[in-house]
Amino acid sequence: MNQEHAAVISHGERVSRGRQRRFTSQQKLEILRSWEKSGNGAEVARSHGIPAGRLYGWKKQLEHGADEYLTSGRPKKDQQVRELEQENQKLQATVAALAQELMLLKKKMGLV
Repeated sequence: MNQEHAAVISHGERVSRGRQRRFTSQQKLEILRSWEKSGNGAEVARSHGIPAGRLYGWKKQLEHGADEYLTSGRPKKDQQVRELEQENQKLQATVAALAQELMLLKKKMGLV
């Protein structure tokens, strides 16, 4: 294995740093259960080749809402929320343009 694509762990094993591995919701639950049984998150994460922080993220997602966690990896945004976010971005751009125009007018008039 090429050293550019691998990292050496303290035990001498190599872990690929290539593509990120994707886990299904069921696999994540099994990994979280094994963490619960062993009590050692770092060891469980190492055995599955994932960062320990990812376990904590999965646990937080699961606590936030089990239904969303089991149905998909990422919560879906409501269509209305998406439309409001787009409108908000347009309004922010308009305000920025108007503020810039105001500054130019003030400079022309010698107020700044």
